[in-house]
Amino acid sequence: RRCWVLALVAAALQWQVGFSMFPAGGGRRWWLAATAAPFLSTAAWAEESTSVRSYKKVNSVINSYTENAGVAGQNNQQVASYADLGEGLKAATIYKPKFAEGDPEATRKVANGDMVTVDLIGYLTGWNGNIFVRTQDKSGYSEKPVTFRVGRGDAIPGLDRGVVGMLKGEKRRLVIPPALGYPRPCSEDQLGKPGAIPDPRESASGSGDPWELRNRLLNGVLNNARDDTLVIDVKINRIA
Repeated sequence: RRCWVLALVAAALQWQVGFSMFPAGGGRRWWLAATAAPFLSTAAWAEESTSVRSYKKVNSVINSYTENAGVAGQNNQQVASYADLGEGLKAATIYKPKFAEGDPEATRKVANGDMVTVDLIGYLTGWNGNIFVRTQDKSGYSEKPVTFRVGRGDAIPGLDRGVVGMLKGEKRRLVIPPALGYPRPCSEDQLGKPGAIPDPRESASGSGDPWELRNRLLNGVLNNARDDTLVIDVKINRIA
């Protein structure tokens, strides 16, 4: 920048000398036109250069995997307002049902020891928000609901803890940190067994081929260096 400023000062002095050599009138107008062009092109170049530098600077900022996942309602500011369930587990209510007065379901909340049946959809934040498991087909029909006993280690810890306190019909979004997700590394044999539920291969039709969903989770996230934070939207269908 200092060199550029010095060059401008020198050019300005040279221009003033040249300008004084021409008589008033057409000669000076010619001198103005001839010498202004380089300055105009230099100014345009400087503006373009500044714009490019700003663009590169803005786009060099690396946001979190969670924010870049492309999952609606999932940027850093919104996640910061989620309820903190401990050990990095975050939760937000998507939908809360309304019950008639006196309906026992209005006070029946999920507790440890309950058997629950849920619908869910899971996103991989470390892989641009790709879906890795979905229990409902595209029409919303509950085709492959997941059933597990709460507090017994059946489901991945984040899901197991995240459903506690929910009502029947309630929907909740869970942001599950790596420590409360699937085992890492994880094998195909572990999927669907205690500590590794839900099984992406048991997804509803239209979600993708079982091998594809499995690979997204295992080969795409759990068994490589990608961030394995999960986002799971879960709905309680049944509490027993």
